[in-house]
Amino acid sequence: MSPSKKTAKNQYPLPESVDFEAWKARLARLLKHRSPEVDAFNRWANYQSAHFGKIGHSELSSGESLLKEAFELTQPEFVSEQVKPKSEFAATKIRELLPEIESAIGALKATDLRIVPKDGTAVGRFDTLQHSLKTSANEIRRALIVTDRPYMRSPHFLSHCILFLITLDDCGVSEADAYALTSLLMKAHGFSDDELVVFDKGLIKTGTIRKRVKAARQDIRKTELAQKWHLESYHRMVLKRQSDAARNLMRALGLD
Repeated sequence: MSPSKKTAKNQYPLPESVDFEAWKARLARLLKHRSPEVDAFNRWANYQSAHFGKIGHSELSSGESLLKEAFELTQPEFVSEQVKPKSEFAATKIRELLPEIESAIGALKATDLRIVPKDGTAVGRFDTLQHSLKTSANEIRRALIVTDRPYMRSPHFLSHCILFLITLDDCGVSEADAYALTSLLMKAHGFSDDELVVFDKGLIKTGTIRKRVKAARQDIRKTELAQKWHLESYHRMVLKRQSDAARNLMRALGLD
């Protein structure tokens, strides 16, 4: 069977885990002085250092901290086989729950956020309930973005370095240099030359890596938009409560 026809699950075993110090020692032997890979790493490190400085975490800008960042962004890791069925069951349940919550949100909105008791007495609006339902639906969507992301459908080693590839793209490292550097980092983790063949220049034209990076970036963007929606929704709810409280106070004082 040709490598292209092997399933990702059976193609190669996950390499034995190495700690940061062992990985760093391996990488030092692989990197060549004044090579394109070293230049690419330095460009990435400078970009990350500037980023950490902007967000108030300059302590993460040291050479050792940046090496640890690269280590963690490329570290191969899978959950145990015992955990997978439980995780898949949980994902199925929240996926099934989402349309039910969306239906409840629509039904509550149709009543102007009011649920009238059987005796017909007037009740207040259920703004908090509606907000909680929307928040739950949004959190489920965010969770499904993580569990259903297309670039993680199979245990391909690219899944472990996809975020590092995105950061290399962000700081303007060329595609060829990004792949060459990432290949060395993954080799330091213990991946074989056979697995790293996807980074071969002759195979780059297939666009496999490019497509996975694009899909990962789109999913990250979706998550960022979901987080932004959640914050904006929360702020709107707080402002509305403050407005309602002020209006009720004015009414109580006979000033409305």
